[in-house]
Amino acid sequence: MINLTPYSPSKNKPWSAKQINLVARRLGFGCSLSDIDLYLNSTSESLIDDIVDGASNMEVTTAPEWSQWDNKQFNKSVNNKNYYHTIWQRQAFKDIINNGFRERLTLFWSNHFVVEYKDVNQPAYLYQYYALIQSHALGNFKTFVSEMGLAPAMLRYLNGFENKKNSPNENYARELYELFTLGEGNGYIQEDITETARALTGYNRFKTYLGVIEFNENSFDKGSKTIFGRSGNWGYNDVIDILFEEKKDLIANFICNKIYRYFVSPQLNSSIVSAMAETFKQNEFELKPVLKQLFKSEHFFDSVNSNVIIKSPIDLMLGLHHSLSFEYKDNVDLELNFRNKCREMGQEVFSPVDVAGWQGNHDWINSETLPKRWEFADYLLIKYWQKNKNQFKTFIQSLVGSDQTDLRVIVTQLKDFMFCPFEIKEEEMTDAINTFMGEVPESYFEDGTWSLNSNSVPKQVYDLMRFFITLPEFQLK
Repeated sequence: MINLTPYSPSKNKPWSAKQINLVARRLGFGCSLSDIDLYLNSTSESLIDDIVDGASNMEVTTAPEWSQWDNKQFNKSVNNKNYYHTIWQRQAFKDIINNGFRERLTLFWSNHFVVEYKDVNQPAYLYQYYALIQSHALGNFKTFVSEMGLAPAMLRYLNGFENKKNSPNENYARELYELFTLGEGNGYIQEDITETARALTGYNRFKTYLGVIEFNENSFDKGSKTIFGRSGNWGYNDVIDILFEEKKDLIANFICNKIYRYFVSPQLNSSIVSAMAETFKQNEFELKPVLKQLFKSEHFFDSVNSNVIIKSPIDLMLGLHHSLSFEYKDNVDLELNFRNKCREMGQEVFSPVDVAGWQGNHDWINSETLPKRWEFADYLLIKYWQKNKNQFKTFIQSLVGSDQTDLRVIVTQLKDFMFCPFEIKEEEMTDAINTFMGEVPESYFEDGTWSLNSNSVPKQVYDLMRFFITLPEFQLK
């Protein structure tokens, strides 16, 4: 029975490029041929430890000079706020390109603790929110929840800064339970929301407008509140303590459910999630133990979980870029380019669709976004081609060996590298081989005239990759 016992390679399921690519696509954004060669000398357990511990030990992204500015300082700047917003979107893509798993988690948690920048409209708050997510992405979830609720971006976005004893605002209290910890209608009633909102009052004193937000005792409701059946003169910290004491089972299951759907499969395995939730509770809501347990497990590597998650726009673009590791055209701003293309496909960092975030998977693809996904993946290949045609030849020789002449083997190995494991249809294989042959005379492949050292090879590989990205399976990870 496949469960959360550690994955153990065997003759029938060896540690191979297939497993390494699964780890790289799910925990990061793909890996290159050289990465695969390196990781083949590791074990699954040590690779997961290296990835998770490495991400945990990373410093947060260096603060820009404007990271503590208030509204007055931004207004004095020669640039408008959108300028700084774009700067930080570019920085986010730079981090994604360089930091792998830590930025995978940053994306995950920013789609859990959602803020929409256009509503926050304060660049310094955006940096502080981003740094908070980076610093807690692999830490203690209870601490994460506690600090996120007091982040200026969240206080602005969900109206916490307007929550006062004489006019309580329930927005954050509702989303704290519905979206961040328990799930919609799960373990709370309207009275809990109303009473929690009263306990969360007071965080609305600005030192300067849109600067530091402080606690204002005069706007705090000091009266008795009853939350989850417990009464007292509760304040902010009490709310977090009561929530994690009274609803720990629900919290653990809700968060592990979400982790499972994101990293493993949209088809929930309740027994696996229950086992993860037990680990989560036993470790006092520390995230690293439950993530390591999942990623090292037989279940994570089970082939049934391959080809079940649709790539996000960021996965599509960054996955192709990371796996090929090709040189890019010099005059293109890589980070801004990725930001713009992903935005056009429906994923703009720091601007999710609503407070519930992107739902992902099938929601990524519709009649408008699918043609753009083909177009923008092709756009990347074109830019690689314009920069250096010969890198396509170097790549295929590294993948299959420079002496390989069997067209089916060449096409199959490139397919296996670019895709999750799947059985290509025979008619698609025929089309792929014909695409690879291109304008090279058929006789050249029969009499030995052609080889992977031929001048035609860069264009042949380029055309084959362009064919592959149009197949439906290329949308899966």
